[in-house]
Amino acid sequence: MAAHLDFLVAERGEDEATVLAAALRAGVEALYREALTEGFLFGRIPRERFLLEVGPEVLAEVEFQRDALRRDVEWGLRGA
Repeated sequence: MAAHLDFLVAERGEDEATVLAAALRAGVEALYREALTEGFLFGRIPRERFLLEVGPEVLAEVEFQRDALRRDVEWGLRGA
């Protein structure tokens, strides 16, 4: 990870603290979105809140993937 940090500092021309702060923000945002998606898929977060947080494109993609997985599982169970 130190090599990645060194690379980012050199590429961005920013000091290490600035790069680490940006990395922390990006990491928290990624974890937040992951938790939102999991909460939505498990029914803990309402669809409306998820839509407001992630937007219609992400909602459509998550619902498409969920439905595709359900169809695949149903198909597999019928063939078993």
